[in-house]
Amino acid sequence: MREILTSSSREEFRSRRSGHCRAKIREARQNGRWDAPGPTAVTEEQITRLSALLEGCEPAHANFLAMPPSVKKTYARAYFDAKTEAGRQRRIAWMVDRLNRNLRPM
Repeated sequence: MREILTSSSREEFRSRRSGHCRAKIREARQNGRWDAPGPTAVTEEQITRLSALLEGCEPAHANFLAMPPSVKKTYARAYFDAKTEAGRQRRIAWMVDRLNRNLRPM
């Protein structure tokens, strides 16, 4: 049976939730993630490099070239944000699969 929250139990829930948020913020400040720079903007050079990687993968390459700039940037960010070479290889395979079907990233 569903329990009805009283005003005191609502306040207790809010208090616990805000305490959890404060703890996460404190943790992020301690380990440096809080002040870490955000993602950098995707450059035209990165889009060109990704396009060069897709050459020879038709129709993926042609579909990529036909995509609007915002979609090209999203694909480029997905590729260049990978931390390892294995991650970049997985992402390029994922991109080729989606682009062969002329799909956007998400």
